[in-house]
Amino acid sequence: MHYHRFAYSMPLRSGQGPNLSKIRDGAAFCEVTAPLANLGYKYGQMIYNPPFNPAADAGPGAEQFHFIKPGHLMVLTTRPPLDDVTHGDKKLVLPSRTHLEKQIFAECRKYFAVCSRSHVQLTPAAGADFEKAELVFHQHKSAKLKYYKRLDEFRGKCVSKKANISLGFFLRTRAIPEYGCGLLASFGMGGQETLIWNRIVRTRFPEWVGRPAFIVAEMNLNAIPANPMTLEFVDQIKMKILLEHRID
Repeated sequence: MHYHRFAYSMPLRSGQGPNLSKIRDGAAFCEVTAPLANLGYKYGQMIYNPPFNPAADAGPGAEQFHFIKPGHLMVLTTRPPLDDVTHGDKKLVLPSRTHLEKQIFAECRKYFAVCSRSHVQLTPAAGADFEKAELVFHQHKSAKLKYYKRLDEFRGKCVSKKANISLGFFLRTRAIPEYGCGLLASFGMGGQETLIWNRIVRTRFPEWVGRPAFIVAEMNLNAIPANPMTLEFVDQIKMKILLEHRID
């Protein structure tokens, strides 16, 4: 069994071409994949997702990913950019539009009706009767929660400006369409939040990586040190699981 890193590009400067050495959320990937060794997984490939080039006819097809087999696991530790191109946020991740990415997005769409930097909305199948099924996040200086509501509510609830609450999302499925490999997507709404969340997964819930589930949790990030040298401070962060949906 192999696991592969599904990696996204850092923002590119004007005139700068894609570079597979400049990718997001590497430390978060190391955190969440550490428990996989105990399950017999070995590291396989890094799959780089450069921003889609509109001058090209299409993104790379399935033939580029011939090494992916049933029983393998795709690991994603960056928020999947399901709606970044159309949502209009200033901070965004650009999709690659490869065949593999489309299949991963198809799996994520079972749980996320909207997924962009500022706005997340769960699908009715995943978030029915869930208090925080639709979420709006701050975009500047942090990714703390700004507003939330149920899917059946017209008006939701605002979060106090003094609060520093953010969300972590964990998705582990058995197989994505057309490839048959599993998917592990574990992310927060910003880089710092993603790193903290994946540290929490590794140290408190390592068993999650081995069982299919969709999990949403809340993290209280008020006590983050100014310039930490290690991630030990994460052990003191208070969090609670808000939603745990087992996947058959």
